[in-house]
Amino acid sequence: MPEYALTRQEQIHILSESLRSFEPALAAWLGGSDASGRTDEFSDIDIQAIVPDEQVEAAFEAIHAGLEARAPIAHRYRFPEPTWHGHSQEILAMEGADPDHFIDLVIMKQSTPDRLLEIERHGRPMVIFDKGGHLLPPPLDWPAQRAKIEKRLETLGAQFEMLQALPAKAVKRGLPVEAAASYQSLSYRPLIDLLRIRHCPLRFDYGLRYLDRDLPEPWRRELEDLALPASLEDLEQCRLRVAELFLGELAALERGEWDVPEEQPLDR
Repeated sequence: MPEYALTRQEQIHILSESLRSFEPALAAWLGGSDASGRTDEFSDIDIQAIVPDEQVEAAFEAIHAGLEARAPIAHRYRFPEPTWHGHSQEILAMEGADPDHFIDLVIMKQSTPDRLLEIERHGRPMVIFDKGGHLLPPPLDWPAQRAKIEKRLETLGAQFEMLQALPAKAVKRGLPVEAAASYQSLSYRPLIDLLRIRHCPLRFDYGLRYLDRDLPEPWRRELEDLALPASLEDLEQCRLRVAELFLGELAALERGEWDVPEEQPLDR
């Protein structure tokens, strides 16, 4: 492994001190792998902060200044707003740091209620500071979660069988790029969404992330076998297997066979 001048922990320290020094900041914490207890040598840095509404841009400037006092910022990308979660977000990479340890920075307005703090979905935040109980985890709104699941399930059930013609057609035409893209988006991914709804409804919308912990081991092995078809012929066989599994799981869900969480799934 190459050695880097700026470690992950040093970056976290700089970010933490920059936010502590920014007087208007109300709270800051680490999420992502740090919140879920799955940090390893490849983990990036997910850091969030809450500031008064009018201080969002000043918070970004304070963090940039803190980082650049230690090393230049090599790359920076600010997501267009509104973002999907409604908060201001930026990705940064530091010179002299491992590329895996990029910074995913989210600045939240004090007035925004959804702070992505439900333990069941986002893990337990690693608090840097909290000036007044801003990071108390809210209870999961299971009825609202169930409504989102039902909407996604309705779409999956209506589209899946009809759209299987597209990857199958690309195989018949001998178009590997189109076949691969269609298989992944119209066959493989819908199966994963369905499996998540049945076996991990709390994170049904997490896509391909965390499958190793969110799905039973037999399903993880099955999905690995189906992920990378070796040829057009293999892709068609994988697609047929995916369709068989999808319809079986859909029928099980229609019979009510799914892992409905208890009212408080995790110890708070």
